[in-house]
Amino acid sequence: MAKTLNVNDRLEPVTREVTVDKMVEFEKVVWDRGRNSHSDINVAKADGISTTIASGQNQMAFLHEMLEKNFGDAWVYGGKISVRYIHPVYPGDRLTAHGFVTEVNEVDGKPRVTLQVWCENQDGRKTSAGTV
Repeated sequence: MAKTLNVNDRLEPVTREVTVDKMVEFEKVVWDRGRNSHSDINVAKADGISTTIASGQNQMAFLHEMLEKNFGDAWVYGGKISVRYIHPVYPGDRLTAHGFVTEVNEVDGKPRVTLQVWCENQDGRKTSAGTV
């Protein structure tokens, strides 16, 4: 986008509520794997989990939305991301995707921005973390 970014600048975050209905729909749209611990409480319980958990892909969608909102086509057509999922996300959680600039360089005459990114829940606990 047109805004010049500097080291330690923060991106505009994105916050979304995670609901069972959204988790089930997300599983169908992204990759319909049938009934699983992300979309069916009975499968989750059979897997030893007390409730369904959001898939990592669900968190990635929040990060993608934040990056597209901040960088537009530069992210969509030129971005790279590496993320680890470090804490489960449950129905009712409110996730916020965050990012801050760690490095700004020029590559082939174009700005190249490196970021630390993460999602955190309503309690401030990180649920995923990575580098863009």
